[in-house]
Amino acid sequence: MSDAVRLAGITKRFGGVTALQDVSLAVPTGTMHAIVGENGAGKTTLMRVLYGAIRPDEGFVEVEGSKRDFHTSADAIRSGIGMVSQHYGVVTELSNLQNLILGAEGGPFLDLPAAERRAQELAERMGYQFDWRASSAELSPAGQQKLEILKLLWRGARTMILDEPTAMLSPQDGEALFQSLRSLVDAGSTVLLVTHRLPEVMDYCQGVTVLRAGERVADMPVAETNASELARLIVGGGEIPHETLEPAPTGETVFRIRGLAGGKLKGADLEIRTGELVGLAGVDGSGQRELFRAVAGIERAKAGTIELFGSDAAPMDAAERLKRGLRTIPEDRHDEAVIEDWSLVQNAALGLQRDERLTRGGRIDLARLREWAEKVAKRFSTRHGGLDLPMASLSGGNQQRFVAARALESEPRLILAFQPARGLDLLGTAEVYGAIRERCRDGAAAIVVSFDLDELLEHCDRIVAISDGRISEPPADKARDRDAIGRLMTGAAA
Repeated sequence: MSDAVRLAGITKRFGGVTALQDVSLAVPTGTMHAIVGENGAGKTTLMRVLYGAIRPDEGFVEVEGSKRDFHTSADAIRSGIGMVSQHYGVVTELSNLQNLILGAEGGPFLDLPAAERRAQELAERMGYQFDWRASSAELSPAGQQKLEILKLLWRGARTMILDEPTAMLSPQDGEALFQSLRSLVDAGSTVLLVTHRLPEVMDYCQGVTVLRAGERVADMPVAETNASELARLIVGGGEIPHETLEPAPTGETVFRIRGLAGGKLKGADLEIRTGELVGLAGVDGSGQRELFRAVAGIERAKAGTIELFGSDAAPMDAAERLKRGLRTIPEDRHDEAVIEDWSLVQNAALGLQRDERLTRGGRIDLARLREWAEKVAKRFSTRHGGLDLPMASLSGGNQQRFVAARALESEPRLILAFQPARGLDLLGTAEVYGAIRERCRDGAAAIVVSFDLDELLEHCDRIVAISDGRISEPPADKARDRDAIGRLMTGAAA
């Protein structure tokens, strides 16, 4: 079997930091190949070299047996290589059809009826359904992911790179994604999958490459390894900590909503006490975002009540809720948690700029701020080249570590965590959930949204389900029954 792509001796440096050191990789045509490793191991950087977004300092790329020198991603696209990054490139102001053809219009004059017919043919080939004239703002994350894959097909990609493709998807949508990828592979396409989810590697991939600290440490057929061995290779032989579910004693009610409605919320009720770590399971788009934004004070609900820390939250703006101890790990760190052009030091102050630990005389004290930034970066071992470098210099996983640490180190009383392990490796996931658990034992409470039900079952004391804007809880004898919770997620009885 010939190779779809081959990378040989790839080395890439960013200033004094070596992101990749002499990495080689060959992927046979018509296979799905996984790239795994810790945050900052060089996975995305290697794929960006293949995609032409980054030029290597040493080494070369071959595509279908021919050596290529990519100067831009457009060069890679012309060679049949496409990439879907962790953050989708969908422009919400455009229609689905406009997003599909954006950048690949084929000339100054568009035959929109012909484009729509071709778009529909591609969608039907993949088993997708789209209203091509509808706004892309209406798409769920799963819909955006499907549109991104169709964009690759529209451009004629034969080798597709997907970076953490299921990070924003529900279990059902993730499984459907891999079914569609499998159909592409069976038809002769090649897929390179960057993922932290080892079950995806074991269930869907034929080959796997492990990177650690910018070097390749293993490359093997999936049939010759297992998840435990891959985990050891990823972390360098150490053990991944596994917490024991020993819930802290619960105390006073710290959070209560009654009849909360607005947007996709249709009368949600929930109560949480100090010491509890509660998982909110649900299919994407069931009202999770509206719930979190209402509780955080970003948006006002149309009906219902919110009580925080024993008081009616209606008079509290977002700043007051933060002052009283509400902390968030947002869903979209780029839009809601960091400013990528700012340094790590500056980002450490976001949301805490009025906190007395960072201020003196009503103004931010730069010495205190730097000390705080060092503490935040150290908490989950964020890998960075210097606190004065921009946030954009960090990998996605290291950005997530920084955002989580900023929330969890600032004495939270109530933690709202939306996909807190998004983009994190095995160790990072264990550390973040361990820290949330530690805060709950210290008297805080936490609500965690994740589209990975197994993740919630592993780490949370109690799991409730949200479906069609309403929250329900399984009966006590099915409190940790995956199937029962799954039925509640779809609106059926447990």
